[in-house]
Amino acid sequence: MRVITLVVGLLSHATAANVLDDYINLRVGSFTSAAQAATDSRYDEITWHIVEIPVAGESEARWLYTESWIKDAEAPYMQRLSRVEQLPDESLLVRRYLVPDAEKFIDAWQMPERFASIDVASLVELAGCELTVVAAGRGRFEGSTAGKNCANRYKNASYAISRNVTTADGMVNWDRGFNVNGDLVWGPASGGYHFRRVDAKNACVQPVRMLVYGEIRDRKQFGAYARAIATSELYPRNGGYYEALTPPVAVFEGTPPATRGVVIARFPCLEAARNFWYSDEYQQQIRPLRVGISDFEVLVLPAPPLPDYLD
Repeated sequence: MRVITLVVGLLSHATAANVLDDYINLRVGSFTSAAQAATDSRYDEITWHIVEIPVAGESEARWLYTESWIKDAEAPYMQRLSRVEQLPDESLLVRRYLVPDAEKFIDAWQMPERFASIDVASLVELAGCELTVVAAGRGRFEGSTAGKNCANRYKNASYAISRNVTTADGMVNWDRGFNVNGDLVWGPASGGYHFRRVDAKNACVQPVRMLVYGEIRDRKQFGAYARAIATSELYPRNGGYYEALTPPVAVFEGTPPATRGVVIARFPCLEAARNFWYSDEYQQQIRPLRVGISDFEVLVLPAPPLPDYLD
């Protein structure tokens, strides 16, 4: 049920001088998945508290303490120390460590000075669980563990994969454990936890589906449009993905014309779908590739929560 981080993208707007500062500024704070949990029962209400801590003699990196709580729990389910270092290629390396005598540091997010005397040389690192993080746009960082290197034994798992996206609005954290056969044994299968800052409003956690109906008159030429969409990364940057697209596997009623194309895409909220559709990249570079060879109808519909019998 922990949520962590994937990294895809290129360093763009952040400069070498402020990459580390920008990341720390976005990561520090209190975050909650309450809005997501209220609309999707597959997710728990979780709160993460992340603070920067003082570490004596450390000049090459910054340190963070993370304390994670499930609603109404008597103790945090996760406490971690993270060392964040900027590498020469301007990516960030986040190494994670166990908190010694973790019970003594419960609620230390409110008093980070309690870590001032900690001996970092004695800390136990979660070997193989380090994250590589890159700036993937203005105010956006994406990170991930590498392959199957992060050993994990929870619920008989063999390894864990952690992926994270951090923005000015909050973060998406996706932790999953897999057995030796690659089967998922813990963590959400349907996507990461969406965390918003505790004081943030208008959380992007009300999913929508975008339905696109297209009458395509020149499929060969239309291929340039499809390829541009696929290589643009507009979907991952806005948290969207395809749920279904033509050709159909069956037709139960009616006779759809051979020129029709249908796409169903899911986005975490209406604003994310708007950001996709009305982005300069889509409107100015990609959309013109289909003008004159197709006619589109585009609807955005609310995605209702799963009914209780599918929990």
